[in-house]
Amino acid sequence: MKLIFYSLLILSSFLGFAQDTVFTKKSNIALVAATEMNVVYRGVRNPISIAVPHAKSFTVSGIGVSEENGNYFISPGQGNEMIVTLEIVLEDDSKVVEEHVFRIKTVPYPQGRINNRNCNDCYVNMNLEALKNAVISVYFEDFQYDYTFEVTNFVIVKPKKPGIIVEGNTIDENAFNQLKKLKKGDIIIIGAIKYKVNPNVSAMWPSVGLIQVRISD
Repeated sequence: MKLIFYSLLILSSFLGFAQDTVFTKKSNIALVAATEMNVVYRGVRNPISIAVPHAKSFTVSGIGVSEENGNYFISPGQGNEMIVTLEIVLEDDSKVVEEHVFRIKTVPYPQGRINNRNCNDCYVNMNLEALKNAVISVYFEDFQYDYTFEVTNFVIVKPKKPGIIVEGNTIDENAFNQLKKLKKGDIIIIGAIKYKVNPNVSAMWPSVGLIQVRISD
């Protein structure tokens, strides 16, 4: 989901910047819809969309705010929040300065999943046959953007054996044939999970946690 930043402007107070300038930290009829919780992520070039009705022009500023071909982005730094400032010239040539506050969060570490299952510090119990065509995926808990994450490759490690490199997001027939001799109680580890993000947002995406699978029968 794109960050959407709508400012509906109303003159409310005179703070003496200039005879026709009003400063407000939040306009009286301002709709601000970023993520649901007005969150931007550190390490991510967060796209935002800004619309200012009934304005001749406006400028956008803030630490980490950039513009490229009419598109705006926020790349937040340190701290827990940041301010985006709009300086707006209205149709009657009066001016309004608005400040909008966004919370800064760190991108959570993603969890690797097999057939949409995993747990923290424990084993996923699966029978051998269930490994065939099992799908490896990536899950970000409490992540506000509606992005999709597609696994591109991963490695399966068996006890005392070289790792099995798998392209794509599925334990294919070739990989499964190398797992057929596993017995009840054996443990395999699925790691080195690589993934791509849609849309292709520039970011420092964190690595994915391991999946530990114990053969149940």
